[in-house]
Amino acid sequence: MKKTVGVLSGLVVAVAAVCTAGAWYTGKQLPAELDKAVAQANAQLKQSAGSDMTLELTSLESHLYSSTAHYRLKAKNLVVGNELQSFELGFVDRIEHGPLPWSRVKALKLMPVMANSNYALEKDATTSAWFAASGDVPPLYGQNSLGYDGSTDGTLIVPPMEVKEAGESQVKFSGLEIRAAGTRDGENVKFSGGSASLQFNLVDENGTPLKVTLADLNLVGDMSKTAAGFYVGTTNMTFGEVSAALGEQQKVLLMKGLEQNSESQADGAKLSGNVAYKVADINFDGQPVGSGAMVWSLKNIDVTAMQALAAWYQSRLPEIQAAAAQGQAMPSVPMTEAEKAQVSASVQQMLAAKPQIALEDFSFKTANGESHFSVSVDLAKPDSLELPADELSKQIIAQLQSKLQLSKPMIGDLATLQARLQGQSDAQVLAQQASQAGEMLGMMALQSQMATVQGNDILANLHYADGMVDFNGQKMTVEQFASLIMANLGAMQPTEG
Repeated sequence: MKKTVGVLSGLVVAVAAVCTAGAWYTGKQLPAELDKAVAQANAQLKQSAGSDMTLELTSLESHLYSSTAHYRLKAKNLVVGNELQSFELGFVDRIEHGPLPWSRVKALKLMPVMANSNYALEKDATTSAWFAASGDVPPLYGQNSLGYDGSTDGTLIVPPMEVKEAGESQVKFSGLEIRAAGTRDGENVKFSGGSASLQFNLVDENGTPLKVTLADLNLVGDMSKTAAGFYVGTTNMTFGEVSAALGEQQKVLLMKGLEQNSESQADGAKLSGNVAYKVADINFDGQPVGSGAMVWSLKNIDVTAMQALAAWYQSRLPEIQAAAAQGQAMPSVPMTEAEKAQVSASVQQMLAAKPQIALEDFSFKTANGESHFSVSVDLAKPDSLELPADELSKQIIAQLQSKLQLSKPMIGDLATLQARLQGQSDAQVLAQQASQAGEMLGMMALQSQMATVQGNDILANLHYADGMVDFNGQKMTVEQFASLIMANLGAMQPTEG
C-alpha cells in the first residue's frame, strides 16, 4: 500500500513538474506568438475592402501559469449605412499557459496545448449600450486554444441580447455561437455555427410598424489560404425561415428554406468562383407565391490588380462619400498623374486576365410554370483607356450573351395571385385572368419583335461580339439594335388625347 501511494505521489509530482516547466516555456514563447498572430490578423484585415482596420497588442502581463493581454481594434472610415464611422474597441485576453490549462481540464479536454485564450470585449463609452442590451455580459467573448503544432481551436460567442424602448422590445437576439479550427498560420480554416432567432420590431419614418423575424441560422465553411495570401473554399449559410409584417395592414411575407452557397478557387493569382441563392417557398398574406434561385459566377479575376484597386478606393473613400453626400450622381475625386497611372495600370491588368461576370441562372417557379434568365459578359484589355467611349466599350466587351425563357403559365399564376390579393375569389374569373395574362404578354412580345413564342414559352436571345448583335436570330449592328429598342420603347409609351 505504501509503495502504491509512493508511486502515485511520485506521478503527481512528475505531472506537476512537467506542467510547471510547460507553463514556464509557454510564458517565454507567448510574446513572440502574440506578435505573430497580430501581424497575421492585420495582413488579413488589409486585404478586406470597405474599411481601414488594424489590431494592436497594447499590453502583456506575463506570470508563470497565466498572462493577461489587452488589444485595441481600430476602425477608420467603416461604411455603416450611408455614413463613414471610425471607432476603437478594446479586448482583454486572459491566457492560461499550457500544457494543461485548468479550464480545458475541467471540460475534459486533456490534449496538451501551448495556451488557452479567454477573450472578451471590454466595456467603455462605445460599447456600454451593447453591454446594457446583453445584461452586462460581454457582447462578444470566446476561447481559443493554441496547439504546439501551431493549430488553433476555439469558440466565439455573442450572448442573447435585447433592446427595449418604452417597455417594448425593439430588437431581440437569441445569441450566436461559432466554432472554428485552423492549421498553422491559418493555412486552412473550418468553421460552423448558428443562431436560433433575430427579431426586429421597428417603426418607419411614416409611423408604419415593421416586424421582421429571422429564424434558424446555420453557417459552415472550409477555407484555405493561397500562395497569394487570400482565402478560397466553400461557405454556406441557411435560414430556416424569414418573415416580415408589412404596411398598415401588417400583411406577412414569409420565406422558407433560404440558402446562400459560395465556392471559390484559385489558379495562381487568378480567382474564380460562384455564389448561389435559393428560396424554397415564398408566401404572401397566406397565398402561395412560388420559389426562386439565382446563381452568379466570376472567372479569371486578377487578385493582385483587384487588391490594388481596392486599396486605392479605400484611401479615397472619405472624399467619394463626401461627394455622394452632396448629391453627385457619379462621385469623383481629383487624382494626381501618379494616381491616374496607378489606377489605369491596375484596370488594364485586371482586363488582361479576360474576366467574365455572369448571372448563370435566375429562375422563378410557381405551381404551373417556371421561368429562367441568364446573362454573361466577357471582358478584354483595350488598346488604351483613353479611347472614345464607343470604341472603348467595343474593345472592353469581348462578348455578351443573354437568354430569357418566360413561362406563360407562371405569368398566369402571378396574375391570379394579384387578383386574389385584391379580393377576387370567383374561380372562373381567376382562371380567365390567368389565361389572358400569359397570352397577352406573348402577343405583345411578338408584335414588338422583342421575343418569340414557342408553345407556353416566351423566348428572347441576345449575342454580341465583334461589334455585331444577334437578336432572336436577326443580325444587326449595335446602332441598329439600339434603334430597335428605342422604337419599341417609344411604341409602349401611352399616347395623349
